[in-house]
Amino acid sequence: MNEERTKGLSSKKNAQTPSISGEELRDLVSRAKKGSVEAFQELYGLYSRKILNYTYRLTGSREEAEDLTQDTFVLAYKNLTSLKENGKFQSWLFRIAQNNVYQKYRGTRPQFDSLDEIEAPESSAAQKLITPHRSPEERLLSGELEKIIEQVINQLPDKHKKVFILSAIHKLSYQEISEIVDRSLASVKSDIHRARVGVREKIKQYLGEDHGMSNLH
Repeated sequence: MNEERTKGLSSKKNAQTPSISGEELRDLVSRAKKGSVEAFQELYGLYSRKILNYTYRLTGSREEAEDLTQDTFVLAYKNLTSLKENGKFQSWLFRIAQNNVYQKYRGTRPQFDSLDEIEAPESSAAQKLITPHRSPEERLLSGELEKIIEQVINQLPDKHKKVFILSAIHKLSYQEISEIVDRSLASVKSDIHRARVGVREKIKQYLGEDHGMSNLH
């Protein structure tokens, strides 16, 4: 992908991630493999926010996440023909993003920006995890709760953190997560369960009671 095309992709913004059927995805990937820039731009529009959110969760830096997202799509464009199953484009893309983060921070742990100074690229983890229907009293606590959830997620061991984010925030299947992190299905299920229990228990310790955290079960 040349620089002009790459810039064109990076400037394309979507308020929400559109939905797409499996058949439509396979068709888009097929056309992109044959050299259709328009098809790849559609794929970028479908998945760029997901990858930006994922890399942000792993690095804690909006600037780093933007660079890593750009790198991910450049690599995906260059290596698209190596993808054997077009329907697995999403898990393949997440794996590229994960590998980019690993290469960048090999041997070191990312330094997370202050939660008071930065906002996640998409809706916060807390907004995805807490019960959406809240009383006025619960809404007063929502700001504090969101910060607590962010802190707890960032404190997870790396292997638990990755699978938790993919499961609880991105809602990927166990099979997709297994393919992304290149681990057995049993190992992924076990670590997601441990992460969910750990997150829930730490949040309950912060709050002293259960404030609408049923979605963590």
